[in-house]
Amino acid sequence: MPNPVSLFRSLLPWLSLLAAGAALAAPAEKNQAHSLPTKLQYTSALATYQGYTDQAVQSWREANDRVGRIGGWRAYAKEAATEQAAPDTPPAANPHAGHHQGGKQ
Repeated sequence: MPNPVSLFRSLLPWLSLLAAGAALAAPAEKNQAHSLPTKLQYTSALATYQGYTDQAVQSWREANDRVGRIGGWRAYAKEAATEQAAPDTPPAANPHAGHHQGGKQ
Protein backbone atom coordinates (compact mmCIF):
# COMPACT_ATOMS: atom_id res chain seq x y z
CA MET A 1 0.00 0.00 0.00
CA PRO A 2 1.40 3.44 -0.97
CA ASN A 3 2.37 5.93 1.69
CA PRO A 4 -0.46 8.55 2.12
CA VAL A 5 2.04 11.41 2.30
CA SER A 6 3.75 10.43 -0.97
CA LEU A 7 0.34 9.95 -2.63
CA PHE A 8 -0.71 13.42 -1.50
CA ARG A 9 2.56 14.93 -2.76
CA SER A 10 2.14 13.29 -6.15
CA LEU A 11 -1.47 14.47 -6.51
CA LEU A 12 -0.89 18.01 -5.17
CA PRO A 13 0.28 19.56 -8.50
CA TRP A 14 -2.70 18.08 -10.32
CA LEU A 15 -5.16 19.24 -7.69
CA SER A 16 -3.65 22.72 -7.78
CA LEU A 17 -3.95 22.83 -11.57
CA LEU A 18 -7.56 21.69 -11.37
CA ALA A 19 -8.42 24.33 -8.76
CA ALA A 20 -6.72 27.09 -10.78
CA GLY A 21 -8.57 26.07 -13.92
CA ALA A 22 -11.90 26.12 -12.11
CA ALA A 23 -11.15 29.53 -10.62
CA LEU A 24 -10.23 30.99 -14.02
CA ALA A 25 -13.22 29.45 -15.78
CA ALA A 26 -15.81 30.85 -13.35
CA PRO A 27 -15.21 34.58 -14.07
CA ALA A 28 -15.21 33.90 -17.83
CA GLU A 29 -18.83 32.80 -17.62
CA LYS A 30 -19.76 36.02 -15.81
CA ASN A 31 -17.93 38.18 -18.38
CA GLN A 32 -19.97 36.66 -21.20
CA ALA A 33 -23.08 38.40 -19.85
CA HIS A 34 -21.56 41.88 -20.27
CA SER A 35 -22.04 43.43 -23.68
CA LEU A 36 -19.17 44.88 -25.67
CA PRO A 37 -19.04 48.62 -26.42
CA THR A 38 -20.96 49.42 -29.55
CA LYS A 39 -19.08 52.58 -30.54
CA LEU A 40 -15.31 52.88 -30.68
CA GLN A 41 -13.62 56.27 -30.56
CA TYR A 42 -10.16 57.18 -31.78
CA THR A 43 -8.31 60.38 -30.98
CA SER A 44 -4.96 60.91 -32.62
CA ALA A 45 -2.08 62.00 -30.42
CA LEU A 46 -1.04 64.30 -33.25
CA ALA A 47 -4.39 66.07 -33.51
CA THR A 48 -3.15 69.10 -31.54
CA TYR A 49 0.36 69.13 -33.00
CA GLN A 50 1.61 72.58 -33.99
CA GLY A 51 4.38 72.67 -36.54
CA TYR A 52 7.43 74.87 -36.26
CA THR A 53 6.92 78.50 -37.20
CA ASP A 54 9.62 81.11 -37.50
CA GLN A 55 9.83 83.46 -34.54
CA ALA A 56 10.42 87.17 -34.82
CA VAL A 57 14.10 88.00 -34.44
CA GLN A 58 14.87 90.50 -31.70
CA SER A 59 17.98 92.41 -30.84
CA TRP A 60 20.15 90.59 -28.33
CA ARG A 61 20.98 93.92 -26.69
CA GLU A 62 17.28 94.64 -26.10
CA ALA A 63 16.79 91.14 -24.73
CA ASN A 64 19.73 91.55 -22.34
CA ASP A 65 18.51 95.00 -21.26
CA ARG A 66 15.02 93.60 -20.57
CA VAL A 67 16.49 90.78 -18.46
CA GLY A 68 18.50 93.39 -16.54
CA ARG A 69 15.36 95.46 -15.89
CA ILE A 70 13.45 92.40 -14.74
CA GLY A 71 16.14 91.42 -12.28
CA GLY A 72 18.33 88.91 -14.10
CA TRP A 73 18.30 85.18 -13.60
CA ARG A 74 17.03 85.52 -10.04
CA ALA A 75 13.71 86.88 -11.31
CA TYR A 76 13.33 83.88 -13.61
CA ALA A 77 14.23 81.50 -10.78
CA LYS A 78 11.67 83.17 -8.52
CA GLU A 79 9.09 83.01 -11.32
CA ALA A 80 9.69 79.28 -11.74
CA ALA A 81 9.48 78.69 -7.97
CA THR A 82 6.27 80.68 -7.44
CA GLU A 83 4.76 80.19 -10.90
CA GLN A 84 4.23 83.95 -11.22
CA ALA A 85 5.20 86.01 -14.24
CA ALA A 86 8.19 88.28 -13.77
CA PRO A 87 7.38 92.02 -13.90
CA ASP A 88 7.60 93.66 -17.33
CA THR A 89 7.23 90.28 -19.03
CA PRO A 90 4.33 89.82 -21.43
CA PRO A 91 2.56 86.47 -21.07
CA ALA A 92 3.76 84.03 -23.70
CA ALA A 93 1.30 81.84 -25.55
CA ASN A 94 4.07 79.36 -26.25
CA PRO A 95 6.57 78.88 -23.41
CA HIS A 96 9.17 77.61 -25.88
CA ALA A 97 8.85 80.55 -28.25
CA GLY A 98 12.07 82.40 -28.92
CA HIS A 99 14.47 79.76 -27.66
CA HIS A 100 16.39 79.90 -30.92
CA GLN A 101 15.79 83.60 -31.64
CA GLY A 102 14.09 82.66 -34.90
CA GLY A 103 16.92 80.56 -36.27
CA LYS A 104 16.45 76.91 -37.13
CA GLN A 105 19.07 74.63 -35.68
